[in-house]
Amino acid sequence: MTLCEQIEIDDRTRMIVGQELDMVAGQPDVCNVIVHRAGDLLVLVDSGVTSVFRDAIRSAADDLAPWSNILLLTTHGHPDHVGNNDLIAELGDGIDRANVHHFVSAHDAVQYRDHGISYWITSLGRVSGLVPGFEDPSAAARQLLAMYRPYVPVTDITRTYEELPLEHLVIGSQHVSGWSFGDGAVQVIRTQGHCAGQVVVHLPEARLLHLSDEPNGPCGAMHDANQMNIFAAIAQALTLVETGAVDVVTEGHAFEVFDRRTAVERLSTLLDQAAALDGAAQELLAGGIDDLPAFVEAFIARSQELGASGANPNPMFNTMMTIAKLRDLGLVVEGEGSQQTWSRPVLGDTPRAP
Repeated sequence: MTLCEQIEIDDRTRMIVGQELDMVAGQPDVCNVIVHRAGDLLVLVDSGVTSVFRDAIRSAADDLAPWSNILLLTTHGHPDHVGNNDLIAELGDGIDRANVHHFVSAHDAVQYRDHGISYWITSLGRVSGLVPGFEDPSAAARQLLAMYRPYVPVTDITRTYEELPLEHLVIGSQHVSGWSFGDGAVQVIRTQGHCAGQVVVHLPEARLLHLSDEPNGPCGAMHDANQMNIFAAIAQALTLVETGAVDVVTEGHAFEVFDRRTAVERLSTLLDQAAALDGAAQELLAGGIDDLPAFVEAFIARSQELGASGANPNPMFNTMMTIAKLRDLGLVVEGEGSQQTWSRPVLGDTPRAP
């Protein structure tokens, strides 16, 4: 698959294919984008980044015409998902402004302030001293974000999902919380695993579940990732597919469309890898970590053996994933950079000598 290629899921639903991150080449990653029409409502799930991708979204929107209402749903605030969010205004030119809507999660607000600099400084600070080129998290964050152009994550019409009343949604036999749009033609589900504001989107008419970046790997990488929520989101998706509530699964960075059989294989593998990765970390711990660089190297090697490196398996993300796994295991850190030491927490008071 190549950047901007369009996969027709049905006669009213397209997936526009993104691309992988290549920091050496200065190439930003671009998420897959879903374009769907439900009656007179055009639904965009994320907007990707780069001008050429912007043109591809506009082309898909034209192909799915006519429509008189537009809804842009941002699944989370990372730059590869939000760079072209101002496209909503261009697409809405000539229709009633009251019919143009854009929603993001309030939990990702910090990512929209200062164009994500502080958010990425925090995440990249976790690999400072462990990955060459990331000794200065501030400089590294600015260099990383400079690849994402255009980068307009919010506009004057952007609102947060959390401004809307939370709904009890039912998908097949599953009960979830989130929000619905277009008289139920679109359902947004709170998952909050990949990052604090992550949501996934269900399109009932297309029988499609777009998981965005929840399945990026069996272990999250960002500082605000929640490993338990990632596992729960993948497990819930697997149940929806196995029970026949969903026929098609798409992701943010897997450049293919999964039918029920391949989705079951994909999601089951991710759950197995999550358990295996946890076991690998336990084996390597041996009570604590005094040499963090050696542990990082060994853990990355084990994750690669398991095929569990996730999307964008480069040294930066692999190291961030390693640190995230240590936090997931409840270890306590002391020190900074390569001098960090990690150990099991002390449970209760130290016994006194008789």
